Parts: sequence; C-alpha cells; structure tokens
Amino acid sequence: MNGDIEAWLRGFVLGAEFLRQYPYYAFVLAKLLPVVDPSVAVMGVSAHGPRFYLHVNPEFFTAHPDCVKGVLLHEVHHLVLGHLTDLKFQGLAHPDLLELAMEMAANEYITVPLPGEPVRWEAFARFGLAANQSTIVRYERLVQARRDGFEPLDVPRAWVDQHLPNGVAALFPDAPSPAPGAHDRVRRLIADAVEEAHRDPGVKGGRLAGKVPGNLLEELAGTEKEPDRYMDWRAAIQMFVGLVRTPVHTYARPSRRCPEKVGVIPGRIYYPGQADHPALLVAIDTSGSMSAAELAEVARHLMLLRDLVTMTVVECDVRIQRVYPFSGAITAMLGRGGTDLRPVFTPEFLSQHRADGVIYFTDGWGPYPEQDPGIPTLWVLTKPVGFGCGWGEKAYFPSEGGVQP
Repeated sequence: MNGDIEAWLRGFVLGAEFLRQYPYYAFVLAKLLPVVDPSVAVMGVSAHGPRFYLHVNPEFFTAHPDCVKGVLLHEVHHLVLGHLTDLKFQGLAHPDLLELAMEMAANEYITVPLPGEPVRWEAFARFGLAANQSTIVRYERLVQARRDGFEPLDVPRAWVDQHLPNGVAALFPDAPSPAPGAHDRVRRLIADAVEEAHRDPGVKGGRLAGKVPGNLLEELAGTEKEPDRYMDWRAAIQMFVGLVRTPVHTYARPSRRCPEKVGVIPGRIYYPGQADHPALLVAIDTSGSMSAAELAEVARHLMLLRDLVTMTVVECDVRIQRVYPFSGAITAMLGRGGTDLRPVFTPEFLSQHRADGVIYFTDGWGPYPEQDPGIPTLWVLTKPVGFGCGWGEKAYFPSEGGVQP
C-alpha cells in the first residue's frame, strides 16, 4: 500500500497543474517518503535519521479531495520553516503556544481550501500578531498575552494536520530532539529542489512559504549552532576582568600560609601569570567605528577598573597606529582607514606587551585570525550582526544610531 501512496504522491505533485502552480513545493514534496498511517487524522510530517516522512491517511483524502493541495502546502511550510529541526524551537516554556505559532505560520500564504477552520494569525491580531512575522516572534507575543492575563488558546481554532513526535513536536515535549545535522538536511533538501526546478524548462519560479528560496536558505543558514549571546558591554568587561584575574593553583609557587612547604601545598598565581595585576590590551578599531562621545564613555568605564588591571590602549585600523598606557582618557584616534583585526593578535605583539587578555572595540567588519590565538579575548561590537569569529567572548556596544542585535 505504501507503494501505491508513493506513486499517488509523485503523480499528484509532479502533475502539470500542481507543478505549474507550485514548482518549488513539487520538488520538495518529491523528496519526502510517504507512508500510509491510519493513526493520523489527515497528514503529518516527521524527521527520522536522514529521511523526512509524510504520514498520510488515505481515507481522509478520499473523502476530501479538495483539501489535498492545501494540506501538502501546509506540510512543506512546517518543513522548510525549520519547525521539525531548528534547535531554537526546543525546550521552550510554553509548548502549546509554540504549536499555535507554528500552525499559523504553516497556514500563512495558503489560499486554497484547508480542512475545517484553520488557525490564521488574523484571529490573534489583538495580541500583536501580524503578517510576515517569524514563528518565534509570534510565539513570544502569544506568551506575553498569557502573562498579561489573556489565554490565546481560548480563540477558536482547528489543527490542519497531525503533529507527530520528532516531527512538529511541541505537543510532545518528551520527544527526542532533532538528530544532529537534521537542520542542514532541510537546507540541502531545499537547495536540491530548487536546482531540479531550475533544470525544468517549464518552471517559471515562485516562492516557498512566502519567500524567495534563496532568502529562505539564508535564514536557515547556521541555525544549528548555538546563537551568540551578546551581553551588555559594561557587565561583560567586569566579568572578563574577573576571568583573567582568577587565581590558578600551582606547586611552583609557595603557599602564603605555608611558605616552607613548596611543592607540597600549592600556591596561587593569577592567570596566566601576571600576579594580581594582569595586563590587558584595550584595542580600538580606528577605522571610523566609534565616535568621540563613545570613546569618552569607554574611557569612563575603564577608569573604574584601573586599580584591578594594567591597561594599554592599542589604536589599529589596517595596522597598529599607536600604543600607549591607559591614563584615564581616550581621545582622537589615528587611522580611519580600513579594518584588519589581526595585527593585535600576532605572537610578537602579544609577547612584547606581556598581554594576559584583549578587549577589542570594533564593528567587526574586517578579517580576524581564523585560529584562536590562545589569549582570553572580549569582542565589544558596535555592529554584532554578521560577525563570524568563532572564538572569544562577545558583548554589544550600542553605537550611536545602531540597532540592537
């Protein structure tokens, strides 16, 4: 019977009418493995291992042939929007509201018939929901409505499809998390479908879930890794200074309480060896990232830490322009050329200045060392979006007119 349903699906989605109307959807659906599943009321989609499955109840579609097209579009939306595989949907505090947000996202942009009275964002507009919002934004607004004393689930609604464990799993909080690499497989599936569609001379383009496929792939890129969390720069600097001043126990240094027992009772040094006054390089990207007012604010905050660390200011655009001890003020900058974040991290420069840590103020728009140079580093970013450096801690400096990440 599975062979029959597979032949039916391929025949339907690759038929002239569906292919002409929904070319990208057709090639995505052609890559799903359909299975007959009487336990689902209508249809469902799930991810297991390297495959994506379409669970189909044939009896429903025999009785409601007008809904076939709409339900298939709905399932594709769940898949390509990352509802099965994106880690940001895992472990949220209100899984029932996440399910609601997912359902309205899957129904958006579908104008053909769907079973019953499907969930639409318009019914929840009073809670701040609007067209073209992401699933997670809608979830957050539904959560806020609940906190404000309203209950979004009281709004009349009906699910289009069956929500399966390890598929759209919000109703099943004990279901396993997506398998490693599952989200990358969604991206690959979309990319392959687009490539096949473009090889077909009859395909005229179109959209997926209301988006150009290229934009959808960009949104899905990189979401499998944990997102960077940008702290406020003031709190981040204080924590960073505490990190480089953390004492390390070593038998090479005598204990203050028992100095005669060298090698028996460990003493303490401050990481990575500069006693209790570590040396920090305060590097500033002088390519034009920061205004005079912002530099003055940086200096005022660094003044509060001057008794804890020794600080050296480094002005750098594409090369190091000036190096001088921090004296309480940071004024006019030399440079204002391009940006290269690498010169500060050369072994020669770090060794010359006996650096125990680096705090780097920058917009992040320039090359950085690909390999971790092995020194504690705090990036204080005026434009953190798009900064791809995989090492060091990150904080956000709200540059004048900047946008919060």
